[in-house]
Amino acid sequence: MQQLSKKFYQILSYFLVGILMGICAVSYFNKKDTSQDNAFYQPEINSFNSAVEKASPAVVNIYTEKLKGPKNSKFLERQEFIFGPSNSENSSSLGSGVIFSSNGYILTNQHVIGDSPVNIIIELQDGTKAIAKTVGVDKETDLAVLKIEAEEADLPVIEIGNSDDLAIGDIVLAVGNPYGMGQSVSMGIISATGREFNNPYSNYLQTDAAINRGNSGGALINTAGSLVGINTMIRSSSGGSEGIGLAIPSVTVISIISDLIQFGEVKRGWLGFSIDRFELRSKNRLEIEQVAEGSPADIGGLNAGDSLLKINNSLATYDLLFKTFARLKPGDKISLTVQKKDEEEEKEYLIYAGTKN
Repeated sequence: MQQLSKKFYQILSYFLVGILMGICAVSYFNKKDTSQDNAFYQPEINSFNSAVEKASPAVVNIYTEKLKGPKNSKFLERQEFIFGPSNSENSSSLGSGVIFSSNGYILTNQHVIGDSPVNIIIELQDGTKAIAKTVGVDKETDLAVLKIEAEEADLPVIEIGNSDDLAIGDIVLAVGNPYGMGQSVSMGIISATGREFNNPYSNYLQTDAAINRGNSGGALINTAGSLVGINTMIRSSSGGSEGIGLAIPSVTVISIISDLIQFGEVKRGWLGFSIDRFELRSKNRLEIEQVAEGSPADIGGLNAGDSLLKINNSLATYDLLFKTFARLKPGDKISLTVQKKDEEEEKEYLIYAGTKN
């Protein structure tokens, strides 16, 4: 009987040890699974402060005064009776810009400075103000280059990234001066790329980062603090941000900066032929109406009466033709498949864009 009792207690102790070990194992694996879940859901980056600190010193506020229309106010009429007549008045606008060169070159939107600015005032992040002059403008892409005389040896310069590396869903930050409140930052993602919105000169980036009046000309940066776009416009029914902001890609920006600095305008490619509008309207056919003598089209073998069938191996349409022409640079090559007048055979011509004098 004593031997049976001893054996019973021995089995019981083994049983209890087994339960204890099982509880420990379950606890360990549950803890491991929980830690893995937490690691999965916890974002690797919970602040973009370093990106903002890197880019924001190079983002400036821009205030302009520009000529407005005729004065109709009775008060102003009485004032003119005393001080003499004036045919126009000044109006103010605001926006943002980006310093891309340490010797004072600033990039912004053309619509920020307007067509006839009287004064352009640049305000740096530290509150320093300077008068800027216009170096060059390009209305087609809505970009302008300004220049200030830097009192400091080196101005803060933004690092320019590659907008072609962006993918839908990537996080971006909009830095600018909304409503003249001072520099502000908003966060969003890239919602789409290649947006045109009736402007063939720019393949806009679309973002849901808040962009409002005053943000125009400011920086759209990635999480590394590099410039990937210039905030330009919004699509809105209310006039405020509704989550559809558009920015000019940095790749487009880089391609025209040098022209604006060197020539004051963008040198675009020229082929030297025109399309017959009657044939386009009545038959939706791209028929060449005229070819300028000595032009790239003339040298390449095109003639009046030729019909365009393909442009760079894509079905020829007027929209595609205009878009292709808008983005041509001198020296670019374009492939045109045409049907010669009174001939059935299709022929391909390689035309090298030139510069119109």
